[in-house]
Amino acid sequence: MMTLRRHGFTRRAGFLLLAMICLMPILPLAAQRAVHAETIGGVNRVYTDKARYAPGSAVQIKAELTNHGSSGWTGTAHLAISHLETSTYTASQSVTVAAGATVTVTFNWTAPSTDFQGYFVKIDCGTFGSGTTAIDVSSDFTRYPRYGYLSEFPTTETSSQSQAKVNRLAEDYHLNALQYYDWMWRHDTLFKRTGGTVDSTWQDLFNRTISWSTIQNQIAATHNQNMAAMAYAMVYAAREGYDAHGISPQWGIYADTAHASQLNVDFGDGSTYLWMFDPANASWQSYIQNQYKDAINTAGFDGIHVDQMGQRDNVHTYSGASIDLSARFVPFLNAAKTALTANNSAKNKLAFNIVDGTVGGWAANDVSANANTDFNYSEIWYKSNSYNQLKNYIDSLRANSGGKAVVLAAYMDYGENIGPRYEAESASKTGVTTNTNHAGYTGTGFVDGFDAVGDSVTFTVTAPEDGHYSLVFAYGNDTGSMATRNLYVDGTLVKDIGFYDQGSWDTWKSDAWLQVDLTAGTHTIKVAYDSGNTGAINLDSLTLGTFDDASVRLADAMMAASGATHIELGDDNQMLPHEYYPNRSKSMRNSLIGAMKDHYSFITAYENLLFDSNVVTNDSGNQFVSIAGQTVSGDGTGNTIWTIDKRTPDYDIVHLLNLKGNDDQWRNSATAPSTLTNLATKLYLSPDETVGHVYVASPDKDGGMTSELSFTTGSDASGSYISFTVPSLQYWDMIYVKRTFTAPSGNQYEAEAAVKTGVTVNTNHTGYSGSGFVDGFSGGSGKGVSFLVQATTDDDYSLRFRYANGGSAAARDVYVDGAAAGTVQFPATANWDTWADGELTVHLKPGLHSVVIWEGASSPGAINLDRLNVDKTYVWQFDRQITSVPAGYRITFRNGEYGWLHWGTNGWTGTTDTPMPSNGSSDASHRYETSIGPFASGTTVNFTYLWDDNGNGVMETGTDRWEGTDFSIDID
Repeated sequence: MMTLRRHGFTRRAGFLLLAMICLMPILPLAAQRAVHAETIGGVNRVYTDKARYAPGSAVQIKAELTNHGSSGWTGTAHLAISHLETSTYTASQSVTVAAGATVTVTFNWTAPSTDFQGYFVKIDCGTFGSGTTAIDVSSDFTRYPRYGYLSEFPTTETSSQSQAKVNRLAEDYHLNALQYYDWMWRHDTLFKRTGGTVDSTWQDLFNRTISWSTIQNQIAATHNQNMAAMAYAMVYAAREGYDAHGISPQWGIYADTAHASQLNVDFGDGSTYLWMFDPANASWQSYIQNQYKDAINTAGFDGIHVDQMGQRDNVHTYSGASIDLSARFVPFLNAAKTALTANNSAKNKLAFNIVDGTVGGWAANDVSANANTDFNYSEIWYKSNSYNQLKNYIDSLRANSGGKAVVLAAYMDYGENIGPRYEAESASKTGVTTNTNHAGYTGTGFVDGFDAVGDSVTFTVTAPEDGHYSLVFAYGNDTGSMATRNLYVDGTLVKDIGFYDQGSWDTWKSDAWLQVDLTAGTHTIKVAYDSGNTGAINLDSLTLGTFDDASVRLADAMMAASGATHIELGDDNQMLPHEYYPNRSKSMRNSLIGAMKDHYSFITAYENLLFDSNVVTNDSGNQFVSIAGQTVSGDGTGNTIWTIDKRTPDYDIVHLLNLKGNDDQWRNSATAPSTLTNLATKLYLSPDETVGHVYVASPDKDGGMTSELSFTTGSDASGSYISFTVPSLQYWDMIYVKRTFTAPSGNQYEAEAAVKTGVTVNTNHTGYSGSGFVDGFSGGSGKGVSFLVQATTDDDYSLRFRYANGGSAAARDVYVDGAAAGTVQFPATANWDTWADGELTVHLKPGLHSVVIWEGASSPGAINLDRLNVDKTYVWQFDRQITSVPAGYRITFRNGEYGWLHWGTNGWTGTTDTPMPSNGSSDASHRYETSIGPFASGTTVNFTYLWDDNGNGVMETGTDRWEGTDFSIDID
């Protein structure tokens, strides 16, 4: 979302004038020294001719070699392509590069027929150098969306410049889809036409001139790279004067019941508004869907990126009916998908912005679970601030949507004025003075008296390299209106910039900026009050606004390791600092540009271990990994090595993120972590796993290439493990372990053989299975047993924990694949030698799953734990009554009241009363459960319920209430 409602205003409205004044085209881009992913020696860059390839299509891989020496070089260029650890293709060719010359070597490869695969590519020229890149073989970009953006469509851009801009995004970052941001004329009428013909230009919301030919050129360039072009549009917004475009106020949403106050975004200039309409209104849907189809049919876009403006409560239709706006997006989106598909099934992609995402946040669960979008997209504001909150949100989106891809719009270093700073009081000054009478300035003071023609402040700055530089001015203004000043670079007038009224001279802002191109070296930046400028300001400083490398690299690593990609790169090597995409108040330095190229090659090459739908999250505890001499966390605690554990059917995956020296917040600037070396690591595994190989890969070293690690096996009080040494950890290492899994007989998993945390093993009570049981499972939080179990089919499963409890009633929390699944009750047994089952029913997809039983702060009592049985089950509920079950399945009964299941078989033979304890569910209708079975084919199960209405936990057939209906289930 490019707008945010906070404190009664929208962020977008707050920078209308800034957009008009500062967002003019920057100076022509100076030639820059190329920085490419992992280049060594004379190999400048390695890249491919497309961003994405269909299975079986032709692939070109190119290496650009430059000879910096004084004599010619002749040698061999070796190409190696691999999928994960497996070599896929090799080739070589002889190359001669004359002294001072540049040669491009081209290899041709036919992509394999297997769809949705990532490949690592290396071209090695021996002592001359090497370079790496990646290849994505996928028939559809939405499986692994690497989303970027285009937001500038100037009349001066040629078709070749458009192609060069898009090529850079594809070749350097493997972006496979671009969001075309604010390309349209109006939010309700996307194209400006005269006499039915699209105009050559139009003015957008912020009075920028948009060129229709440039849009067309950029879309053509996007398609040439096999990238998707997604048209930005709104779900419910229309500009002022919308009635002239055939839109009725009766379609709107209102803050009152008398339709006197239509919801809107006021952009502060007295004339520019976005008015809001009901997404569920059929007339509005028809109108705006026709605009979406027009974008597809007229411009050739491949789909629509639908935006919204965030949470709006207490809203009404025109007729005064109160509505839940969050529940009206799914019907709109599903109708839009249907309309787009009917219009052109090849160009029907749809994305929707879930604003301010957090687990269970506004509209998040409904949209991710029920909307027919092609991937999850969410803009992150202030409800998921910590690394772990964001990871949990990613987990929830993927889980709700059945593994659908996740893209996050998350603006790094947001609002921070970071980069080399130059104080105004130390600059060269003409006609101004310095002062200290307003608190909050930086340095030793600030410039004041900056209020008359002829006044100026000239900074002398040093640019460390050729490139874009964001000139950001910190200032104060309490004149009641915006002030303007002319900006000169090396004596040449660039343009004027604006300084907003802040309402107090004690309020300092750094939202006056302009991006320019500078060559490496010293430059002068002059801020001058010339004829035509207005207003008075206090000037505090000039900052060369710069993205912080460490924060971006850590956040991107966290997102990718958690299963999400990050929309952040676009236009001409620009990164997003702000929700308004043309904002360029920060620039990337070459070090970050290089790191981003390495990062995007890495996530492309290893997309199958990062983003596949069968990549399952493990538990978020720290019981699975220990590193000698290091503090490890499973939840992104600051100043730790954070382990994010995942698995696929063939691999265990452990991501190591180096948070040493940093806090747990992803958005703010960070400290570059020190590289850690020779990390002696233990990875605790299920006893049912057999490890064949251990591999490590990192975007921070060797161009992302996989290397194999030697390992040993062992066991200790915590369980079975493999041990290996990680050579180095800078920001992010991915360890992937090739293994097989053999489920135990009868799906019975022994607790004493599982991964144990804070508990011990004993044999001092009879009746256990296996070689012993877990005891010491009491006395406080932080104790648990972690199982790895196999589900053979997509089914409900009863998790039955065999236990003994010779004391008072106990309870334990259960987590499946890191998500809370419920609570298991363990009533007291006759003594510690008497064993019973506590149980919980969960739904599992085919594959391996972690099941962790944990003693938390609210988990009372003591138990001994013998084993876990995992059995398929059918669930009977009052709102889902079943009449038959396959033989061999258990039957789980759930309801909303405590009581007893009264049951028998074949005409009530062997009647039994089974209590139905609480499962810890937040759903009051399904809070109590038990299971019985399995039963042989031909059996009929008869049952009813006795409800414990007085809540004393004692069956009293004369007092407690019978359900009054007898039910039966036939076993097939």
